[in-house]
Amino acid sequence: MVALLKSIQAHSDKAWSVSAHPTLPLLVTASTDKTSAIYKLSSKQNFPQISRLEDTHKRSVRSVAFKPPLEGVDNEEQTFLDLPALASGSFDSTISIWGIDEPDNEYDDEEIIENQQQVLTSPSNEWNLMAIIEGHENEIKAVEWNHTGSLLASCSRDKTVWIWETDPETLEEFECISVLNDHQHDIKHVTWHPSQNLLASSSYDDTIRLYKQDADDDDWSCVGVLNGHEGTVWCSKFEDPKSPSAKENKIRLVSVSDDLSVRVWFSTTPDEENTEPKALPSSIKHNSEMTWELEAVLPSVHQYPIYSVAWSRKTGKIASAGSDGKIVIFKEEAEGWVVDSVHESSHGVFEINCIIWAELDDKSEVLVTAGDDGNINIWQV
Repeated sequence: MVALLKSIQAHSDKAWSVSAHPTLPLLVTASTDKTSAIYKLSSKQNFPQISRLEDTHKRSVRSVAFKPPLEGVDNEEQTFLDLPALASGSFDSTISIWGIDEPDNEYDDEEIIENQQQVLTSPSNEWNLMAIIEGHENEIKAVEWNHTGSLLASCSRDKTVWIWETDPETLEEFECISVLNDHQHDIKHVTWHPSQNLLASSSYDDTIRLYKQDADDDDWSCVGVLNGHEGTVWCSKFEDPKSPSAKENKIRLVSVSDDLSVRVWFSTTPDEENTEPKALPSSIKHNSEMTWELEAVLPSVHQYPIYSVAWSRKTGKIASAGSDGKIVIFKEEAEGWVVDSVHESSHGVFEINCIIWAELDDKSEVLVTAGDDGNINIWQV
């Protein structure tokens, strides 16, 4: 069962993307109106706006992503203040980095540490532009940080994936350490594994590519190609290894496409299984580093292209959404994946461009969708 908690009129034009901070109850949006907006995910369901980021990008803001906390440590357990930051990627071919320098509050230093969540989500904090990154030759479609916040991946209509390196404590400089040009067409999405430096990209060429850094020369290279979709792959997401559904020594990835299918893939590296790699179907290309197989095609529900997919860390459920306005939730049972619930017309007659799982300030989980109506909808599941 999916029930609407709140519909926020966040933008005057299409809302393309939405991202939740990994440890703070913060949400950021991206829109055709050239702005991003930051909201607090309050369990009181008022969801106040914290800040609006504007006057930077010249065209649509297509993608936004919060930087993970330093070294993956929960803010509530830290003895120092880890200031939040985010990246936004635009159709103007640039990436903007935003953050707060110092929180504006009435606490002394010791009280700031003890009240981090309240301090870091205060509307009185000023979000500042910290850097502008240039390099892509065409529209940027997605940006995402790795699990340590030291690497930022971006993808573009120029058919390339760029990997940028930075100091996650300062975010003062970004150096491009790799340009990956394996795809034949426009790249729609990039996503990092939640706990290792494994990157996946989804493309208009109907494929998903996986990349890792070579241990010998530090170069990044393609370690797997997933062929199986019969249309544009719009989005893919890794399963979190801390999810209750995660399998030992098994990496899983879910993908969605123009072909109306939701597919789950898995990989087991030779080192992890201590056996010779098994023969793969001819539809899966790979090199010697990783092997990938199609594990499941989830029940067919969507009637039009599926633009976005999210894998819950708390429950292991998968949520998908797209052009038909449906939210579909799948759960894995002993006999396989089944449909848990379907919600029709989730943004009225408008398409859904993005769906994510997020946590409110009381740690309860919600779904968040961004639509062509400019709205950000927050759903109780």
